[in-house]
Order: sequence, then structure tokens, then C-alpha cells
Amino acid sequence: MALVTTLVAVQGYQSIPDEPRFEVAIVVEGTPEWNISQATVDAALSEPIKTHRPLRLIVTDRHLSGDELLRGQVPTGQVLLSTQLENLKTENSTVQQRFTGAALNSQLVDGRDEYTDARFEISGAFRDNLGLGHGPQAVVAAAERAAIVLSAQGVQNPAYWFGAIGLCAMLTAALLSVALRYRSRWGSRHRRLIAAQRKLARVLLDLEALETTYAAAPAASRPAGFSKNWEELQSLSLQAARSEDPLVTSLFTKKEALGTRTGAQLATFEASTRTLTQLADALLGAGSVHANLAGTGSTFDQLSRPINDAATALLIRLEQAPGKMISGSDVRRLRDDLGELLQASALEVDSSQAVDRWRKAEKQLATHGKALTHSLRRYPRGKIPAVAQVPAQHLQLRESLGLQTAEQSSALYQLGLANALVRATLGDTLASDTRVAPQPHALPVASKTSRGHASHSPGIDEPAPRRRGLRITGAVVTLIAAMIVAGLSVSTLTAKPEVSRSGSGQGVSFEVDDPAKLLDEDEVLRYMDTDFQTDTSFTLAVRDAESYLGFLPLEAGRSFHQVRPRSILEAKWRLKSEFKDKVNPLTGELREGEVIVPVLLADDERTVVPGVISAQLQRGDYGWGRLVAWEHGSISESKYLEMEVAGALDDYNNALARNGYEPVNFSATSLFWMLTFLFCLTVLNLVLVVRYLLSTATRLGRFGRGARSLAQAKRQLEALLLGLEDSQINAVAVLGADTHGRADEAGQRLFERALVMAWHEAQELSQLPLGERLGQSFARRVAHLERLVARLGERDQDVTRRANDLVAATRGAGGDEPASVLLPS
Repeated sequence: MALVTTLVAVQGYQSIPDEPRFEVAIVVEGTPEWNISQATVDAALSEPIKTHRPLRLIVTDRHLSGDELLRGQVPTGQVLLSTQLENLKTENSTVQQRFTGAALNSQLVDGRDEYTDARFEISGAFRDNLGLGHGPQAVVAAAERAAIVLSAQGVQNPAYWFGAIGLCAMLTAALLSVALRYRSRWGSRHRRLIAAQRKLARVLLDLEALETTYAAAPAASRPAGFSKNWEELQSLSLQAARSEDPLVTSLFTKKEALGTRTGAQLATFEASTRTLTQLADALLGAGSVHANLAGTGSTFDQLSRPINDAATALLIRLEQAPGKMISGSDVRRLRDDLGELLQASALEVDSSQAVDRWRKAEKQLATHGKALTHSLRRYPRGKIPAVAQVPAQHLQLRESLGLQTAEQSSALYQLGLANALVRATLGDTLASDTRVAPQPHALPVASKTSRGHASHSPGIDEPAPRRRGLRITGAVVTLIAAMIVAGLSVSTLTAKPEVSRSGSGQGVSFEVDDPAKLLDEDEVLRYMDTDFQTDTSFTLAVRDAESYLGFLPLEAGRSFHQVRPRSILEAKWRLKSEFKDKVNPLTGELREGEVIVPVLLADDERTVVPGVISAQLQRGDYGWGRLVAWEHGSISESKYLEMEVAGALDDYNNALARNGYEPVNFSATSLFWMLTFLFCLTVLNLVLVVRYLLSTATRLGRFGRGARSLAQAKRQLEALLLGLEDSQINAVAVLGADTHGRADEAGQRLFERALVMAWHEAQELSQLPLGERLGQSFARRVAHLERLVARLGERDQDVTRRANDLVAATRGAGGDEPASVLLPS
């Protein structure tokens, strides 16, 4: 399309009319009528007629032969114009020259139709101006028409080429939307892959600490759920690690990158990494409890926090309840039960005792919450709001600690149900109730289908049906608007000029030559329907119709007169000779600005106005009113004198308005559709430009918030990656020396995994579009990455402290809320 656009632009440039280099030569042969001679034509030719090719117009008083007129057997570069008015009717087939009109060399045009159109336009220009009372100037008009129709310049209208070039250019740009869509969808999948790889890298980083935690917990104190989650974590991490490379290969293969299979693999990989991060957090917290390690209290705090929030909200609602709806003892008991749960979370005791005490406290709180729910059901209420589902992280942590995992038996669910009942009974009492919150749901976990493959949801890079519907609606509205604009534009470009028929003869003055005083000038103005743009004076010559036209005898059954075709022209030339002061003696043409209107009256009180005699030349495609009537001897008669004159003046005014009009030499329909799609694609491209500016990351990323810090962090990561080989050699040098060597080995593995995770985080941030870089979350993630890189750059000799710092620094990557982590020593 870019090549096509270039070719169309070159064609449009070549169609620009260059300055004509030639002149039309007019040669008069013989003794034509109507004062046409070489001298009068030269006098009427005020300036040379320019043309793009050598042309020679031969004006002759003879008829044309069939070979000349019909077959174009005319010398090269010549146009023949016969001044004869009628074809020669003869039965003698030996007479060759018997046609009127114009003939031209057939090589001047392309094709038979173009030849016919050209010769009719040239002869029509001569005969139309002859009907205006012209003689030599009719020849000049024919020469001007020949220069136009034989210019061989093709389509010269700039609007057409603007539409054609613009359409091609806009279509070229619109086709980039395919690449933009590919880039956008691929970029979305790439960012999703990087985010999932970061989560996987974080889990692999945690495996070192998780393995130690699991081994530190006595086998007897490991609940079945804890062992089950540990085995699932190992299995899922292995599966995710194995599926990562094939997924990366598919995503970077053009044929497979946007395929459904790749999308399914990516969705499965994402679900696996989400599950892994949840399991890792749950196991790390539960393991510290089972192994009696530091951090037990923080684990129970994490488990108790959502319960505390739900109980606190319920207490606030119950304290605002009217009368004795809820007894004070119930509220106090609820508060005491919550205190017991929080106290159980804070104690640092043996793991089995801690879990058992927390289980009892939670069971007591759940029982009391269930009793409150039963009591609240007695009161009339409205629609009960949906009870939030227990988060998957909470259930996994409970399972790892060996606690009951049935959702409806948990204290969190019972307190949530009680909150919903109180809210349905008393209405919104908390500030958070008035905010529209997203529907709660458990985080997705990869599930196994009957065939053993992980199920997945559709990729988020696919357009939603609603968005697709909005796009289709927008495209239809844009197309309709473009059609309206294109229609108005084409109508303006191709509109035929007309005079408004709502005037009253403004700008008209009369010079009346009416010996019998039969014409009322005011009545003429009263019957006029148009106004003249410039002041125009008309000479109204009232004469006897019979003496000027020479009526033919009326045929049987006819009531209107007929005349010989020549008589109309002869009448106009006779009138011109009566106004010698208005005629140029050199050419026999009316002087500039003069207009004579023949008003011919018949004995039966009928009026004949056979057109006007004007100094104006008729140019362009439109014929003037009543100009061709003389060719058939047609006249219009009316018993309303002033009305007939007013009609002739209105026709003349309309002819002046459209004089010189040249119709477009291209299809208006094609221009309409070109402009329609041009305007439509222009809007589309503007939308795509805005979308591109908001979605691009590689070129406009330098303008995003925190972009400089991100670039600096990436440079530091690259330096650390370059120095990784030396650090591995140093770690190998001490392996096997003593227990300190094993500690160094573990620390080195932690360092490498944290480095990989940081690199994935930096890659993910680099791929974020500009629109997402403008928010606060991007700046927070960059700041977190800086802290992580700073930790990686520190080479502390204390392996334990470095490991704790690295693992703690990884929390919060990807925009997650940072969480405190205490690893086993």
C-alpha cells in the first residue's frame, strides 16, 4: 500500500496542468457567413488561445465529407469547422461533402467515444454562440473549446487526487493497525509471561528456606495438610519450571505466539505460579509454627487478621443496634472471644499447643457467631448482601497448620454471615457500606480436568465481547458520519451553479425601443423571479414578428407559428445592424456590456422572444436558454408580453451564473466513496495514534514516572549478572570445607535466585505501557526494585543475615503488599 500510495501521488503530481506552451492557430478559408473572415476573427481574438499541443482550427464555408467527419481523416493537429448550418440533402451518392459540424484528427483523442464527444463539443460551442448573435466570436469560442477538450491532461481536479492520495495514505496507516494489534496482544502476553516468571522465580527463591523449614519440623508434628501442600508445591514448581521453556519458545514463534494453544498454556502457567506463591506463603508461615521457629506469632497474626476485621465490623454494627435487639452480654462475649483468639495468636509456645489453643479460640468464636446469626434471623430484614468467600490464601494457611478447612464452619464465614444479616436488618452503618466493592472471589487455582490437564480461563489479552460491541458501534457511527461529510463535500464540489428563484429583478435597467409603447417596464420587473449580481442594462427592441421572422404558413390543425431556422439568426443580425452604436465595426459583435432583447409581436397579439443578443461568450458545458431553438426553427409564443420578456431575462441571468462551468471529468460516486473511507480511516488512525502513544513502552518509556530510576536499576542488575560467574567460583572454592561451606552454597543459591527474580521484575516494569507508568504503583514498584538491587549489591559475610534480607526484599515485587518474613536460622 505504501508503494501504491507513492504511485498514485506520482500520477497526481503528473496530472497537475503545466503551463501551455502552444497557441491555437485559426485559419479562415472561403467566404463564410455571419461576418466571419480572417480579419474579423483576428480582431475578435483579443489574446492568444493557449494549448498543451499544437492545434490548427480550419474554419471553412464548405460541407464536410464523411471521411472527415465520421472517421477523423484530417491532417495531423487539425480541426475542421464548417460554418454551414444544415446538412446537404441529396440523393446523389457521388457528393462527398454534405455534412456540417466539426471534424478533427482521430489521433488527437483516445477511442471512438472520445472522438464523438470532442467534435460535438467543438461544433456545439460554435452553434451555441451563433445563437447568441455572435459571428467571429463564435469561432473564437470553438477554438477555446478545442483547446480544452483536446488538452489530453487527464483528471486535473485537485479534490479527486486529494481523495485518492489521502485514501491510499490512510489505508496504508490503517493497515498498521493489524501490526499494532499483533504488537499489543503479543506485548500483553509477554508482560503476563514476565509477571508469571517473576512469581515462579520468587517461589524458587523461597524453596531453600521452605526446605529447611519443612525439614526442621518433626515428622510427628506435621499435619497431613502441611505435607500435602509441601508435596503439591514441589510438584507444581517442577511442572512450572518444565513448562516455562516451551511456553517461551511458543511465545517467540510468530506462528504460535497468538494461537489459542499458546494462550491456554500461558493461562495455565499463570494459574500455576499464582498457586505456587500462595502455597509458598502458607507453608513458610505454617512451617515456622510446626518447627517452633521464630515467627510463629506473625503467622497466627496473618491467620487472625481477617477474622479480627470481620469481628470488629460486627461489634460496631451491634453497638448501634436499637433497644434489646442484641443483649449486652452477647456483645461482651463476642468481644471476649475475639480477645482470646488474638491472645492465642501472640503467644510463643510449642507449635502443637499454639495450634490447639488457636483452634479452640476460633471454634469458640465461630460458635458464638453462629448463635448470633440464629438470633438475628428473627427480625424482619431486606435483601441479604452476598457473603464474601473466604480467600484462598486463608484456606491454604489453615490447611498447612492442620486446621479445619470447611469454609462454612470457620469463624471468618460465620462473622461474615452475621455482618450481612445485621446490614440487611439495620441498613448501611459503616462508611465502607456505601462504597461499591468488587464481587469477592477466591483467587483462581489451577484445577485438574478429567484428562489431567490444567483448566484455564481466557487470556486477558483477548478483547471482551462488550468492548468488541463498542468498537463495532463506534465504527458504524464513524462510517455514517464520514458518509455525511463526504456527501456534503462532493455536493459542494460538483454542484451545478444556479440562480435563486426568489428575486424581483434587482440590478436590471431598461433602454426600450418601442415605437408603439406597448411594453410596460414595471410589469416586466414584477414578473421576474431573479436578481442580477451586477447592474445590467437591457435594450428591449420591440418589432413586428412577421417582418423579422417570416412565419411559415400554418399547417392544418396547428395554431402556433413556425419559422425557418435561419430566420432567427437573420433576425438577430438585422437587429444588430439597427443599433450601430452598440456594435464593434471591426468584428460586427456587440460591444462589451451590451445586451439586446428582441421582443417580436405578432398580429394575433402573441409575443415571441427568441433569446437574447449578448456581448458575452457562452463557455463551458452548459447551453444557454433558448440558444438552440434556431436549429429547428422553434419559437415560443405567449399572449402575456411582459411575462414572456421577464422569462427571457431570468433565463439569461441563470445562464450568466453557470457560464464557464465545467463538469468534473471523474465519477462523483467514486469521489464520494474515496472521501468516505478517507474521513473514516482518518478518525481510525487518530485513535490508533493515541492508543499507540499510550501503549508503547520502549520508545516513550523514558518519559514515565520513575523511568530514570528503573534504567539505573537495570544497569546495576546487568553488572551483577556479569559478575555472577566470579561469585559462583568463589562459592565453589569453599564447598565441602565444613558446615560453613554448605551455608555459603545455600547463600549463593539464594543470591542467584533473587537476582533472577529481580531481573524478571525489571523486565516486567520495562514492558509496562506509558499509561500505566503514570500511576503511583509504578513508582512504588521501581522504588522496591531499587531496594532489592541494593540488597543484591551488598556482599555481607553473614549468610544468615544476607538470606533474611534477600527474601524479605523480594516481598512486594509486582506491586504486592510487602510482608514481613522471618526465616529459620
